[in-house]
Amino acid sequence: MADSAKGLHESALDYLPSGGGLPALRRAAADCRGCVLYAHATQTVFGLGPADARTVLVGEQPGDQEDRQGKPFVGPAGGRAAAQGTGRSRDR
Repeated sequence: MADSAKGLHESALDYLPSGGGLPALRRAAADCRGCVLYAHATQTVFGLGPADARTVLVGEQPGDQEDRQGKPFVGPAGGRAAAQGTGRSRDR
């Protein structure tokens, strides 16, 4: 649970909204301080694509290229995924 007197949080779970869908999750991710990943990041890399996508790719923490551009899978990992012929567009 959050320690509101000190503004400390024990985990990212303390930042999860109880509702509001993807827009609320995007805002929560931008404000999250539940782990050390935020410390060196310049922005949140939330994701792209439609909310009702049939397939979702989830990566680990964003690399430097993703952090700079604010988009997922634009660095080496994205190139590897494309090279493996996923046949998927980022927009579908």
